[in-house]
Amino acid sequence: MGQLSPVDQDKMAEAAHICMSHSAISLNTLTRKKVTVSPPSLKVVNSADIKNILTAFGMGSVTVQIDYKDDFHGNNLLMFKENDVKVIMDLMMGGAGTAAPGDINEMHLSCVSEVMNQMMGASAISLTEMIGKTIDINPPKATLVNAKEDIDSIDILPFPGNEMVIILSRFDAEKLVKGIMIRIFPMEETRFICDNFKAR
Repeated sequence: MGQLSPVDQDKMAEAAHICMSHSAISLNTLTRKKVTVSPPSLKVVNSADIKNILTAFGMGSVTVQIDYKDDFHGNNLLMFKENDVKVIMDLMMGGAGTAAPGDINEMHLSCVSEVMNQMMGASAISLTEMIGKTIDINPPKATLVNAKEDIDSIDILPFPGNEMVIILSRFDAEKLVKGIMIRIFPMEETRFICDNFKAR
């Protein structure tokens, strides 16, 4: 697979799964629903592939992006269908998980942004412990994706480089909510993670 050895592929997949498991715990806390996570899928791609992948998975969703601060580069995209966003907000407000009628509004976007912030905060702590480098995150940015122009408005690659690793994880909260987390790392950060990875 590209420039990654099978051993490095396994390290990245395990690191992603551990991070996603900690993110799932945060989502469980917010929704009071058990969250299950699928095994991650990993692929080496170039920058031209990324927008096609995001279009394939993100169209018709609310997509929340969080990248990293300082000298660690990468991007994280959380995708929920509109109905799932409504269910999450109802659960966070103490409801049973009912999707209210109507369009997605700023309150929905704020709600799902906080979900992503909590999930990525837990993930960053976990990654810090695995690679021995402090990882901090930037604030979330939520976008309702209904057209190509919406995809174009997302800063998908807030870092230099052409070859990168993309990792996709699916998760499910008791069949009430389903979502996708996509993590993107340039090759330099990928090699740093692999070289310093310590499983716990």
